[in-house]
Amino acid sequence: MSRTVSHVQADSLQLDVLSALRRAGIDVAEPAELRMDGVLCRFSTNDQDRHRHRRNGWAVVFTDGARPVVTGGDWAKGITETMLLGDGELPNPAERERQRISIEQARASRAAETRARHASAAREANVQWDAALPASEHHPYLMKKGIDSMGLRDRLGFLLVPLRDGAGKIHNVQRIRADGQKRFLSGGRVSELYASIGRVGSHLLICEGWATGKTLHATAGLPVAVAFSAGNLFNVAKVIRAKYPTARISVCADNDVKPDGSNPGVKAATAAAAGIGGYLAIPPTPGDWNDYYAANRGFLEITEVLASGRFSE
Repeated sequence: MSRTVSHVQADSLQLDVLSALRRAGIDVAEPAELRMDGVLCRFSTNDQDRHRHRRNGWAVVFTDGARPVVTGGDWAKGITETMLLGDGELPNPAERERQRISIEQARASRAAETRARHASAAREANVQWDAALPASEHHPYLMKKGIDSMGLRDRLGFLLVPLRDGAGKIHNVQRIRADGQKRFLSGGRVSELYASIGRVGSHLLICEGWATGKTLHATAGLPVAVAFSAGNLFNVAKVIRAKYPTARISVCADNDVKPDGSNPGVKAATAAAAGIGGYLAIPPTPGDWNDYYAANRGFLEITEVLASGRFSE
């Protein structure tokens, strides 16, 4: 049963909790949202102004033991910390159990919230896709990239690219403006989803962007899975490998060389290809395969290497 504390003690305790969270890198934007009764609370943090509605911060505060136990985190930063307020002794079994309960509560809440957001976005994606018309060949983005409109729809001037799972169900759409700006539906799932181009055969390609995928399909004559980002290449590669276990799979990287020598596009593609026993293809010059095709006036030859072994830094 919780101890009875005065308003002064409660205010002091809240300040101590806020200070402990701040030292752990969790800066609560609205202290009034912080609870002291062992119930999970979610809140925005002062360093996420652009996405305050996501409420990435969380905390569970137990005050009914010998010492207050504070477990908090920030999903955006990947932080999870437990702090004991009071003497600096190691946590006892009861305090460790409070820590475990707090983390499980946070994970369950996060998972439920994520499922709800994904479901809502999936419904909206299907509504938009069903209401859209076939895309025109004359859309400015398609003309700039030199690709056709097959597989796309148009809704109020935005090109729609469907993001599907391995069973073909739409969970999200990528909306492409005339100027090339791209956005997914807010709260929608992206991980492990992809867009397909062409009929599946014994050799498949995986790449990041839609325009890149259309260029690869048109020049190589091979089916393509578009993963939409470097971070999703490995996820999609695993889905494709599970779906087509005997196919030859080639991951076609974006050559994103940076001034410091790093290359996130090649790094992600190499990891994806190595993780599924596939092949790797890298544009000879900086940019993606669509850029390379345009710079070489319509000529594109893919050179692949087997990405063997485990990828490392």
